[in-house]
Amino acid sequence: MRRFAPGWGMTLLVAALLPVLVMLGFWQLDRAADKRRCHDRYVERLSLPPQEFPADLAGADFLRVRLDGGYRAEEQYLVDNRVRDGRPGYWVVTRFLADDGRVYLVNRGWVAAPARRDELPRVPAPAGRLRLMGVVWPDTGLPPLLAPDPWPASWPKRVQRLDVARMAGEGEAVVAAEVRLEPGQPGVLAAAPLAVDFAPQRHQGYAVQWFGLAVVLAVGYLVFGYGRS
Repeated sequence: MRRFAPGWGMTLLVAALLPVLVMLGFWQLDRAADKRRCHDRYVERLSLPPQEFPADLAGADFLRVRLDGGYRAEEQYLVDNRVRDGRPGYWVVTRFLADDGRVYLVNRGWVAAPARRDELPRVPAPAGRLRLMGVVWPDTGLPPLLAPDPWPASWPKRVQRLDVARMAGEGEAVVAAEVRLEPGQPGVLAAAPLAVDFAPQRHQGYAVQWFGLAVVLAVGYLVFGYGRS
């Protein structure tokens, strides 16, 4: 009768790796569940009528909001390296002074870049008192910078990233959130996308891979242990 004798070295290796593989599998399942919850919140909130901007940013992601006030037309950020249909351009983020006394960072959408790099696009904003409808967009993190990104002191400011925290720090009562204009709103350009692919299935697939590796490791351990006897 064969004895199970994998040896201490193999046993210690499997004891170290197997819990890690299982943990990674459950972690991916948790991420898939988080993505499903985000998707449900996204669908629910975009179906609701616009509301006043909440006082607390916590949990405001994907809320449709209504802003009454006026653009600060000269105070614009041009977010570089935004490509649309193969064409280089900018996202235009214009400050908007609302009736509640706060200043909002309104992403008006995309505009094509001029042919010359040393030129900036001219993007006028509607004057007067306006009502805007937009979506509070979540902070998805900042892309890495390949070089320093000093911001000019004068307007408009060409910047490499839509860094709402940094933008909010440049003025008083500036809300650290991106409000993406909905199509058809005053001052909107080629509207920034409001569609999101949360793809929980991708994380479920990763979980299957991790659990599969755990099974392969366990089976291999058994085969190795009995094969040495």
